[in-house]
Amino acid sequence: MTSFSATPAAHRPIPKGFAPLIAILTAIGPFSITMYLPAFPDIGANLGATPVEVQETLAAYLVPFAFMMLWHGSISDAIGRRKVILAGLLIYTVAALICLFAQNILMLSLGRALQGMAAGAGMSVGRAAVLDLLKGAAAQRLMARISMLFALAPAISPMLGSVLATHFGWRAVFVFLTALGGGLLFAVWRFLPETLAPENRQPFKAGPLLRSYGQALRLPKFTFLCLALALSVNGSMIYVLSAPHFLGAVADTRFSSFAWLFLSVGLGMICGSYVSSRSAGKVSPKKTLTLGFSIMLSGCAVNFIAVLFLPVGLPQNILAVLIYTFGLALTMPSLQLMALEQLPTRRGLASSLLGAFQVSVNSFTSIVIAPLMWHSAGTMAIAMSGYWLTGLLALAVSWYAHRASTT
Repeated sequence: MTSFSATPAAHRPIPKGFAPLIAILTAIGPFSITMYLPAFPDIGANLGATPVEVQETLAAYLVPFAFMMLWHGSISDAIGRRKVILAGLLIYTVAALICLFAQNILMLSLGRALQGMAAGAGMSVGRAAVLDLLKGAAAQRLMARISMLFALAPAISPMLGSVLATHFGWRAVFVFLTALGGGLLFAVWRFLPETLAPENRQPFKAGPLLRSYGQALRLPKFTFLCLALALSVNGSMIYVLSAPHFLGAVADTRFSSFAWLFLSVGLGMICGSYVSSRSAGKVSPKKTLTLGFSIMLSGCAVNFIAVLFLPVGLPQNILAVLIYTFGLALTMPSLQLMALEQLPTRRGLASSLLGAFQVSVNSFTSIVIAPLMWHSAGTMAIAMSGYWLTGLLALAVSWYAHRASTT
């Protein structure tokens, strides 16, 4: 039986430029989602596709993204982090070229599916690489710094995508993504060292690996921490995934509307991540989570106040997103580290499962929840609150499971 117990190793030196490079690798998956959202109308007009067909290209990306997240980290546990990231970036760049030259919506969907299969490598393997080098408060501080840089992605990418699509057409978005993939491929090859020592690697064999997945999923604290993170993230993610439709319902889909929404997401994440990095080692993870979920609750309350007492429009119908993401960013490093620490000898596998939970909920939100909720500010407020509540319940179950296992 695979053991998930390990004695924490001493801190290892952090390579120069490690944090920004891991942050970009972690962000490339969501960056590739939000950047092309403003181009939806242009894609539909150019390829003769309906809005629903264009929306399905998002699901085509998210579903394989979620599935492959299960494997990137586990493969990296066996062959090392660096090789998996390099292979993922190569496939990602080729897939971006397929999207660039797509002549119909099917070809675009196929390119997006291939992109989704590769984009998660940086996210799952990057988190594992951090814990290869650091532990405890030091790991939380670095994860928070990475989250601050990661937060720039949802703020910058849709605005950049809007500018490119407006002035050069939707294909310019994929020109940029191709260049981004190629640039990162070179940067990783040149600057990112291997962080997983050969003696700490695990064999990649189907039987033991499946048993390890089964063992991990039977750990209630790990499973519910993953759920708590995924559900709470989607309280703000639903606004990102619904952006073209929601903004059209409450205001318009001009550049300024996207700027209001995505700057709110980015600013909240950056400020919350900064506070998390400053409080690491000074405030316990449980107190951090209590504060973060309380701030998210206040965001939900502000959302309903705006819906009930203010006219529909911007910025009042997205102010709550800034508050919610601030609280979310406070909780994310602690939730990630608490989950990954449950499987200290299989951090890649743990990171894969953590990412798969998150992207699976993102996919469910995109395919099922978003189309039901994006038509009004009121229904979006209900969705945000529902995700907060279910995330809180999952966190409470994880704490209960931990207490039950220690008594």
